[in-house]
Amino acid sequence: MEKEKKGKGKKENREKELEELLKRVQADFVNYKNRTEEARINLLNQASRDTILKMLPVLDNLERALKHTPKELSKNEWVTGLTHIKNQFENSLKEEGLEIIETSGKEFDHNLHEAISFIEGKGKDGEIVEEYEKGYTLYGQVVRPAKVVVSKISNI
Repeated sequence: MEKEKKGKGKKENREKELEELLKRVQADFVNYKNRTEEARINLLNQASRDTILKMLPVLDNLERALKHTPKELSKNEWVTGLTHIKNQFENSLKEEGLEIIETSGKEFDHNLHEAISFIEGKGKDGEIVEEYEKGYTLYGQVVRPAKVVVSKISNI
């Protein structure tokens, strides 16, 4: 009878050990799936970021070209079509999560802006007075800081 109790006790202990092992394996598998999914999302975001960064100079050049359109051609159908293409391109990038960093009248923030020069006596100290190149964020992270001119008040 005592042998039966010992055998039964060993069997119950073994079952508990196997049950605990199964729980650990299940938890490890769930953690593995979560890490794999996170790595996949990070890889897709990085690929998207790299692709968008390659497209930004094209958008910049479209904007520059349209900015220098002669007045007599401003109502031209070709120019209007080019404007629509630029807008469509911008909207496609926005749908992918790209957002423009606001600069007009904003306070200079070294996390969002890159000062390419300073100008005295124009605006408040540290205020952005001109945007040289647009800056962008993607998924809440800066992918390209805005290049700006910042006002500086002389202390002389």
